[in-house]
Amino acid sequence: MIARTITVLLLWMAAATVCSEAAAVIHHDLQVELYPQEHRFSAQDTLTLPPDRPDTVMFRLHEGLAPRLHAPGMKIARLAPEGPYGSYRVSLPPGQNRLVLSYGGRLHHPLDAPEKEYARGLRGSPGQISPQGVYLTGDSLWYPHIEDELLTFSLRIKMPPGWQAVSQGSRTRSKDGETTWAIASSQEQIFLIAGPFTEYLGPAGQVQAMVFLRRPEAQLAQTYLTATARYIEMYETLIGSYPYDKFALVENWWESGFGMPSFTLLGPRVIRFPFILHSSYPHEILHNWWGNSVYPRYAAGNWAEGLTAYLADHLLQEQRAEGAQYRQSVLQKYTDYVSSQKDFPLIEFTGRHSSASEAVGYGKTMMFFHMLRRQIGDRMFIEALQVFYRGYRFKTADFSDLQKTFEMVAGQPLETLFAQWVRRTGAPQLTIELARVRAEGEGYVIEAVLRQRQPGPPYALDVPLVLTLAGETAARSAVVPLRDRMHKVTLSSTLPPLRLDVDPHYHLFRKLDRAEIPPALSQVFGAEQITVVLPAAAAAEQMKAYQAFAQSLAHSGPERVTAVFDRELDRLPADGSVVLLGWENRFRETARTAAAGYGASISDGQAALDGKTFPRQAHSVVFTLRHPDNAGLVVAWIAADPPAALAGLARKLPHYHKYSYLAFEGREPQNLAKGRWPVLDSPMTLFFTEARPAMGSLPQEAPLATLPAASAAGN
Repeated sequence: MIARTITVLLLWMAAATVCSEAAAVIHHDLQVELYPQEHRFSAQDTLTLPPDRPDTVMFRLHEGLAPRLHAPGMKIARLAPEGPYGSYRVSLPPGQNRLVLSYGGRLHHPLDAPEKEYARGLRGSPGQISPQGVYLTGDSLWYPHIEDELLTFSLRIKMPPGWQAVSQGSRTRSKDGETTWAIASSQEQIFLIAGPFTEYLGPAGQVQAMVFLRRPEAQLAQTYLTATARYIEMYETLIGSYPYDKFALVENWWESGFGMPSFTLLGPRVIRFPFILHSSYPHEILHNWWGNSVYPRYAAGNWAEGLTAYLADHLLQEQRAEGAQYRQSVLQKYTDYVSSQKDFPLIEFTGRHSSASEAVGYGKTMMFFHMLRRQIGDRMFIEALQVFYRGYRFKTADFSDLQKTFEMVAGQPLETLFAQWVRRTGAPQLTIELARVRAEGEGYVIEAVLRQRQPGPPYALDVPLVLTLAGETAARSAVVPLRDRMHKVTLSSTLPPLRLDVDPHYHLFRKLDRAEIPPALSQVFGAEQITVVLPAAAAAEQMKAYQAFAQSLAHSGPERVTAVFDRELDRLPADGSVVLLGWENRFRETARTAAAGYGASISDGQAALDGKTFPRQAHSVVFTLRHPDNAGLVVAWIAADPPAALAGLARKLPHYHKYSYLAFEGREPQNLAKGRWPVLDSPMTLFFTEARPAMGSLPQEAPLATLPAASAAGN
């Protein structure tokens, strides 16, 4: 007990010394007036600079805002324009560290189209002032932006009656048409969101939970207020105190999924999806610890997205005993989307712009933290998170700071782990080969060979093995160190062995063999090339819809999309994945045969899957199946009724990339069924009997944290 107390005290002291330098910050005292009907604003900003700054200040401001200085003895010089932004230089008199700028003008950019391959399909803008609302971020350059400087601010906003404004920190004043927000903790940028909101409030422990909706909806607001309290309590227990005074859900006027310090900006449809409460919403709340108070040093890699995914998306699945399935889908996304040309080390990830960058920056980073946790154990992992948070709150940190903190807490070197997963491109690829099983004395000896077959040097891996024995329902587990290209594994038991599984719960980051994962839509959207086979027998209206759908695939990920009529082919091409469109397609029999292997069926009038039958009329179905001539590729059969449903499928299917089969209903297709086919013949499993028994059970792994009951949170 005494030794434990000393250890805890030392860790608390370490938090104070692990990052002792506090960065100098700039303070902005902003007064802003919004004119939404005219797409413009006016502002005055009083900047207080750190006393040790040089006498020359460089800043950028959005083009057309015409900044003016209000101080004798100071000069402002306009430098060369930089596209839609202007650069300026101000010379300060000796000893002067404050300047006052007035500026204003039009600031309104249309929404961007979503990036190709980006499954979420959400749109953005550099900045908007409109009758619908105001969206201003650091990228809008709506306030004087001084490069690479942290800041604090006070922000007073005047706006039309009935409007409200939201920013970081605490609201210090609020009346109709005027609001003030302020924050004394270091920030990377200043956000200003405004619109005709209805406001709802609730407690979340010592934190104020807030909801701003564009139309009154008390029940929806209460659902989010309750969820906010529960998630904040869970993460305060796991990591440390919430870093802000409030957390607000703000409804945007377009579909978005933005996380800002102390609030999130979600689209009107997004916030009404019931699953968002248990997926994206806790992810955005958690970002207030990782990314919005401990800031990544982006030039050295953005670790915050992967850590947030691990402690939000993965943790919630872990709480439902579905962590292994989640990790499998993460590894499948990497396998399907990330070619060698699209791969990169974690230290080069700054943010996602495609499915491939997301698979690396979110997925690989998430798996890195999972492997780090398994190496040092849950207790040390949690303590290291807490020390890291206390030491770097409102400061910037990179992977090297994480490494130093975790090494200090765990008391072991972690250089090999960080070097091969953070600074190296790629992933290991494993195989297992059976040498023999022999009787020895009163038991059995199993000899097998583990190999690494990826290009480049071998990784240092701790490979989980699971052995299932006759007469026992519980399997036995072991971890085998694999440091070279090849390692001979020898296991012994007193009972006959039935099967041996390699990493069946996907604890290692690795590139998966196609045969150990089910066919999924990610193999369509992540393909280098696909062939879309159109049914020549389709009616004119249907054919028009099929051709539009084929064109949409070219904007969803595949590098090359070729459309052909079924009558032009004798057999399906085997040099890329294939999409078959329509009930009328003459290659539908190929899909029917492959689907039968999974217990699903396709006939002229209906499709049956997952124990349910879906008539052809008013339904759309998607089956993703192994290519009969190339097991590394897929054939996806997609049929829709009415044809107008194909437009909705084109928007929605990228969101369902991890699934093997889907069923929808109606013109604006509503999902009725979804799932993944079982893995039928994984090369990572060795069977020792013709019966091919199921793997024995293993103890359920405890999640890192548990979600408090709804009635307990917020009190």
